[in-house]
Amino acid sequence: MSFGFKNVLAFFAHPDDETLAAGATMNRLSREGATVHVAISSTGIHSRRNVIDQATRDQTLPLLRADCVKALGMIGVLPPNVYLGEFSDNEMDRHTLLELIHWLEEILAKVRPDAIFTHHRYCTNIDHQYCHEAAVVATRPSVNSHIPVFCGEIPSSTGYLKPTHWDPNFFVNVEAADVEAKIRAMQTYKEEARPDPHPRSPEVLRALAKVRGSEAGYFFAEAFMIQKLFA
Repeated sequence: MSFGFKNVLAFFAHPDDETLAAGATMNRLSREGATVHVAISSTGIHSRRNVIDQATRDQTLPLLRADCVKALGMIGVLPPNVYLGEFSDNEMDRHTLLELIHWLEEILAKVRPDAIFTHHRYCTNIDHQYCHEAAVVATRPSVNSHIPVFCGEIPSSTGYLKPTHWDPNFFVNVEAADVEAKIRAMQTYKEEARPDPHPRSPEVLRALAKVRGSEAGYFFAEAFMIQKLFA
């Protein structure tokens, strides 16, 4: 049974964040007939300038973006529903928060989602924090707008800042096939996927889905924190 959302926006900082946090959920929504949009604000490559030269980064960026569209296609997101920004990678604080809010507001006006999945406030990564703050502001309630916001966890980021302040209270029941779709999508990000026991490895992602499921009485789940919800 669907949990009611028909037009969803996943708003995350870097290519692969959306898959790590909500890939199985997006796959479930897609197979149940919902339209899933994905907005990714940053390139996900240029912060590596200390180890990758400019020419290589310029060559890698289009490949990463192509991988992103391909990965999202594996969890049911159509290419026209992917929005890729050009904010500074891991340096989004070089931009004003208002710039990011305006970029997101333009997408919200076009998409008109009935729910948003985004980053948790206390992720270690500054870009994740920026996206969370932008989502909260851009979805501020009004008479004609009540958009629920759910915050996901990014394995290899959310849990590193101690205490984590991570206490999920919204669990999406997913099937094993949804988890496997998420893993296939993640493996498409050839520069981002990692071998076991890294948090982004297939083995750990399966284990995390099992743990979150056990916490909710499901076989598999993805977990979120409710930022705001309306009834």
